[in-house]
Amino acid sequence: MSNGLSDGVIENVLNHIFATGTYAKPTGLKLHLFKADPHAAGAEVSDTVDDTAYVEQTITFAVEGATDDKRVYSDDFVGFPPVVYGSGAGSYEVSHWAVIDGSANLLAAGAFPTPITRLAGEPLAFSPGAIYIELSRTA
Repeated sequence: MSNGLSDGVIENVLNHIFATGTYAKPTGLKLHLFKADPHAAGAEVSDTVDDTAYVEQTITFAVEGATDDKRVYSDDFVGFPPVVYGSGAGSYEVSHWAVIDGSANLLAAGAFPTPITRLAGEPLAFSPGAIYIELSRTA
């Protein structure tokens, strides 16, 4: 399930490397679920309407080292609790994920290969490596 850095992160990294800006490593990373593309202001799952048990989950990434494939992978299991229907009283689909830092900054996001239908009583889990963030070279 891939990946894309947010425009804000790209701008900060470019300024850090090539201009006068500095960019501190973000902390408090959380995995969020979305019903549409968060890069385009898509809606996050609502803990009122969709799922009263929904809460973003902590995510960590592999230790630093060679990234021959230009990716950094989640390095631990990430699990969301079983769905408890909210006021919408029905199943819902998540199509995207996002990594957001402790200051509520969107860092990266991507689409799931196919939308995931969340049903009452069912948890959702991602194995280590299932979520990754990638940099692509253009030249």
